[in-house]
Amino acid sequence: MVRRALPYLAAVGAVGVVSTGLGLVAWVLRIPRVETFLLVFVLLVGAIAWRLGRGPALVATGAFALIADYFFLPPRAGLGGASVSDLVRLGTGLLAAAAVIQFVHVSRGRQVLLQKRKDLLQDVSPQIIQSLDADEVLNTVAEATLRVIDYQHFRVYRWDEAAERLVLVKSVARAEPYERVDWHTVTLSLGEGITGIAAQTRRPLLIPDGSLEPRMVYPVGTTPVVESILSVPMVTGDRLFGVLSLARLGARSLSDEDLRLMESIAAQTALALANAEQYAEAEQTIKALATIEALQPTDAGLPDPEVGKRILGGFLDLSQADLATLRVLQADGRYHVAATGGRHWPANDAPMGGPLSAAQVAWVADPRVTVYVADPESDTKLPEWVRRGTQLAGVKASVFLPIRAGQRFVGFVGLHWRRPRWLRPQQLRRLQLVAAQAAIALDTREALGRERGRAEAYAELERARREFMQIASHELRTPLTVIRGYASLLEEGSLGEMPAAARKALRTLMDKSSEMRGQVERMLLLARLEDGAAQPQMSEIDLRTVVADAVNRVRPQVELKQGRVDLTLTSAPLTILGDPERLATAVDNLLQNAVKFSAGPPQIEVTGNRENGSVRVVVRDHGIGIPPSAHARLFEKFYRVSDPELHNVTGTGIGLYLVRQVVEGHGGRVDVESQPGAGSAFEIQLPVPAGGAIPPPA
Repeated sequence: MVRRALPYLAAVGAVGVVSTGLGLVAWVLRIPRVETFLLVFVLLVGAIAWRLGRGPALVATGAFALIADYFFLPPRAGLGGASVSDLVRLGTGLLAAAAVIQFVHVSRGRQVLLQKRKDLLQDVSPQIIQSLDADEVLNTVAEATLRVIDYQHFRVYRWDEAAERLVLVKSVARAEPYERVDWHTVTLSLGEGITGIAAQTRRPLLIPDGSLEPRMVYPVGTTPVVESILSVPMVTGDRLFGVLSLARLGARSLSDEDLRLMESIAAQTALALANAEQYAEAEQTIKALATIEALQPTDAGLPDPEVGKRILGGFLDLSQADLATLRVLQADGRYHVAATGGRHWPANDAPMGGPLSAAQVAWVADPRVTVYVADPESDTKLPEWVRRGTQLAGVKASVFLPIRAGQRFVGFVGLHWRRPRWLRPQQLRRLQLVAAQAAIALDTREALGRERGRAEAYAELERARREFMQIASHELRTPLTVIRGYASLLEEGSLGEMPAAARKALRTLMDKSSEMRGQVERMLLLARLEDGAAQPQMSEIDLRTVVADAVNRVRPQVELKQGRVDLTLTSAPLTILGDPERLATAVDNLLQNAVKFSAGPPQIEVTGNRENGSVRVVVRDHGIGIPPSAHARLFEKFYRVSDPELHNVTGTGIGLYLVRQVVEGHGGRVDVESQPGAGSAFEIQLPVPAGGAIPPPA
């Protein structure tokens, strides 16, 4: 109570001090009164009003009225005016004081309000600048603006550089006339409407009464209301981000002061949107890279619907479309719906129509089209089936992205929004990157499918081939056995004496039947190795015995050609764990090749020893050699070196392949060293059991 009374006591005290001072001045100067007393007291009550408020100033004025004629009219014992002139003078002073008090009160109130607004603006400015999300920035701006300006409708228009239109992205209605109007249906070009003019001139506009302003643009069917309107462009540097617009019911309900505040808010909003845009660009780029990575064609086992969902999901993550469809080229040459989705896709999955022919999608399949942005309501270039579907769905903006694998049009994605959509060129480029990756994924998936089909067909063909080899080999064994049996009887003379010429022919018959029997045995062994049906009969063996027996088998053939074969084996046993029959076949094949590929009498050297922890067998010849270009394929199945010198050499191309299969089946390896004209050396390396010996069976 005392604290509230202090300003009033101070005001009365100030009047008393000033009155006493003026009275002393009059006494010293020996004059009846100070003529400027009215001016002095008007200034005094003005200062009191500014400093202490209107109430203390009015109390000071009353005190002045009570003591004025005592001090400043000729002194007398009582109060009262000596004349009408004195009373008029006193009344004029009181009126002047009251006017000053009111003026000071209004000015002070405006200054306090302005300061309060500035303080609020300083509080919200960091919130606007610090946000890195565009939607959050606009929400903060709407709330902050309401704290400094009591608006009833708040709108934010963003400038769409691609469409060259102002698109409404934020609307806050706080009064009934604005709540029932859909302002999102209005998009403006530069110079169109108050908002478009503010954007074009980049200068703020204050319209006292929008209902009387012919430049105002309202949504179709809207009745103009009496309102005051502010439109302030958001500009940073030389770039236009959009326009902030405020409306308040009543003519002249917004002031120039509100305009200045909105200029400050718009400048900070533009800066915040620039920061948010840079952050969003970086974030969207990272998201686009993640989307592209997710679309890598690594999982060929996924079903087609799942692949379609993944591709469309990548587009939805980047675009946040309300509705989206993916159509893909199928085997029938038409474009089928592969996936649908979106933030507002109906739960009952609205019908999308049947497959589309090439003619129906020609507008987006045109190689010149990389992205097609459209307003389905006004774009006459869109096909009828597109306009009809978008109209039923209430679509206001669409983007169509072709998916091309090279020059082949494999499909397209349609992204749709139910409100006008602002898409920057950077966003469209990211969507195009995703479309390019989707094309790679679809094309690779199709190629993998074709390769998988070919691989399955090849596997089936290979299975049939092995089966044929087994059957053929078994079938050939029987007649060969019969042939060799009768040939043996003839050779022994059991069927009678034969002429010399017949005996020579019989010898050739026996040699060729032996050669053919070897081929049949190799084919059977190869079939068993590839099928894995017959496991090797592994046992502890001395490889020297296997090699020596093989050399003894080939020696007559070598001597028949006036050649020689030298065998050098270490004196220590070459003990390994192996199948003697299969290892014998492998060594036989190397020796037979050494005989066949010798240009003159065969000169063959066979060595066997232990070296670097392995058993090593080398078969070396001094024949025609092998070209370096053939080394890489030498051990492939059915491969034969293309050389004019070998056109008379018979063979099936399975000998060396069989050698590799046998050796690798024993955990070893086979290598070759050869130069044309200098012969060849084939080396077999087989592992030695730990400790150098085979442990006895348990």
